[in-house]
Amino acid sequence: MRFWITKNSELSIREQLVRQVVLGILSEDLPAGHKLPSVRALARRHHIHANTVSAAYHDLLQQGWLVSRSGSGVYVRTTQGANSEGLDNLLTVFLQSAQSHGYSPEEVFKRMEHLLRPQIYERILIVEPEAAMRDILRAELQEHITTTIEASAAHNLDNNARTVVVALPTRAAKLRASLPDAVLCLTLRLRSVPSSLQGETKPGPDIVISIVSQSPEIRDWARAMLIAVGLDPVAICELDPASSDWKQRIGRGSLVVTDIVTAGEIPPGCMVKQFRVVADSSIAELINLCQR
Repeated sequence: MRFWITKNSELSIREQLVRQVVLGILSEDLPAGHKLPSVRALARRHHIHANTVSAAYHDLLQQGWLVSRSGSGVYVRTTQGANSEGLDNLLTVFLQSAQSHGYSPEEVFKRMEHLLRPQIYERILIVEPEAAMRDILRAELQEHITTTIEASAAHNLDNNARTVVVALPTRAAKLRASLPDAVLCLTLRLRSVPSSLQGETKPGPDIVISIVSQSPEIRDWARAMLIAVGLDPVAICELDPASSDWKQRIGRGSLVVTDIVTAGEIPPGCMVKQFRVVADSSIAELINLCQR
């Protein structure tokens, strides 16, 4: 994965590195077990101080995103399984491979149950504490899935085998621990930065870019993505549609990066780029579970 460093950003270089690594891991651009560049190599490549790179790696190690291997370097965290024989060894390798693609052992077990004893899920429940993000996730899924889709700040079920619960990667582990064993809980994988930018050209120097979304996370992700590809932070304006004057603050001819919910409210005359959250692989997985 390539790193983009902007030295005149309001984000410190340390924070830019941390955010780009986290986004890379969540979107699987940095797969489990991937070795990151050494501190000296990354510092030399981007003409930054080695202490800054070291501090960013330290933050990521403390947060559990990375693991340090003595004498070898820094790697995206993965789970090493037991070295056993026969079927146990095959299952260990399988679970390691599944984890490297973002699937927890619990998800693997429940999906195996579904494959061995298939059932069609009749309801999707999005559990997401942020109201704006709930609406965005539901709208993205409803574009492709005809099954009933509901969204809530917390799960409102006890033991419903016909409901599949979904959540973003930063919420899924805690949510899964609070659910009954019979309930299937899936992690919604994020759309990667390269796939979001595929086919796009860098805007000209005179273009003002507005990021418009009621979700603070969408605004943060989109801003990090735009800075990562070398856009001047000064040319980026963040707007919350909850404010009364947000439409007047968008200039005609501006490039507007927005979410699926807000896209229909953008004034005419603007170039609109929708920032999508959910990866195609997660949508395909839900279609398979609900619409056989």
